[in-house]
Amino acid sequence: MTPHDGPYFLDNGAYGGHFDGDVWVSTLEEALTEMPTEPDFVVLPDVPGDAKATIETHREWLYDRPMCLGAGEIMRYWVLQPGLPIADQFEAIEGCQGVFVGGSKRWLRAHGDQIVAEARERDLRAHVGNPGGKDGLVWAYKTGFDSCDTTTIFQNGYWHYLDRLEQATEETGSPDPKPGDPESEQATVTEWSA
Repeated sequence: MTPHDGPYFLDNGAYGGHFDGDVWVSTLEEALTEMPTEPDFVVLPDVPGDAKATIETHREWLYDRPMCLGAGEIMRYWVLQPGLPIADQFEAIEGCQGVFVGGSKRWLRAHGDQIVAEARERDLRAHVGNPGGKDGLVWAYKTGFDSCDTTTIFQNGYWHYLDRLEQATEETGSPDPKPGDPESEQATVTEWSA
């Protein structure tokens, strides 16, 4: 981890197909002791593509696994995955302050509006893991997500993605009203074509 004072979150690394709980816990401990600021949130360990197994894994890490000192003070995000109805997954959420949305671009786009609405109803924040492609940030913004991954932009130098987002925020008059407010455009967008 490179020390910096900018905002960041701590993912669990499960998307790569192999999750190592010891590495995840030590990375969280390193973030809490070595970084100038704490992560905005931590993503609970999940099972990519399997909502039912993800729920079981979340409960295991929330209640049965030891975490490092200070971990309970950080916002925890529950991961939503394909495999179960969205409403059922929200009903299962325990001990978390937000949701992290995984899954394919197609699945995200099909369920994004419902996920944001369910999160708002429960006073949870919503983060989209991979908004997908050059229009992904605009889609995430207009759908009403609170945050989304931007790693691809910095790793690959896709600064034009940010230009598209800037144009979209100018079009919607944001930040006045702020994203997520009922009168903002992203609260009324119901269709998106990739």
